[in-house]
Amino acid sequence: MQNRSLIRRESIMRILIIVVSLSTILGTTPAYAAGKKASASNTGTKSSKKDNPPQVVGQLTVYGSVTVNDKKAINGTTVFTESRIKVACAKGNRAIVNLGPLGRVELNPGTQYLIRYSDNLISGDLLEGNILVNSTPGVKVSINTAEGVTATDGQDAAIVPVRTQRGVRCVPMVMTSSSTSPVLNSAAIAAILLGAGGAAVAGAVVSTDTGSVVSPVN
Repeated sequence: MQNRSLIRRESIMRILIIVVSLSTILGTTPAYAAGKKASASNTGTKSSKKDNPPQVVGQLTVYGSVTVNDKKAINGTTVFTESRIKVACAKGNRAIVNLGPLGRVELNPGTQYLIRYSDNLISGDLLEGNILVNSTPGVKVSINTAEGVTATDGQDAAIVPVRTQRGVRCVPMVMTSSSTSPVLNSAAIAAILLGAGGAAVAGAVVSTDTGSVVSPVN
């Protein structure tokens, strides 16, 4: 009986030794080590994403004639910080810079704006015209003009109009037709000349309305 017990104990000890050995070997295999490395890498990537949020990049929506850094812009043009945006001075021209989580900036006709933005800040230099800044909560606004600085503290969402008197203002163009232009007839011209003492000249004026000739006044 004692011999059988000893044999059983030895068998159990051998099994335990084999299990421990296998565990040690598996723990140092390349596949296992690669799995641990990949897991650590994924954890580091997640942590890095939390620490460094994606950088904001502006997207442009264009109405009419707009340039970015003196190049013609179209819908979807990327607007980086330190970009100069110019909206042509004509009715209907407009541009909107979408800054994602920061908000957006609307530019009206005749506006030149050097845009700057970073985390929690919309800023820049308004060189001409006027803009409308829409900022989200937690985003500060600071726009420089020739007259001073327009700024908000960023505590709440804000709609900030900014205008400068610098530059040429957009003035609507009024087209006149030659058929509707006021024209002085010969009688009116003669009256003006007579009033100025030009009787002799007035007498030589031919009326284009009636075809008659006005005789000199003696």
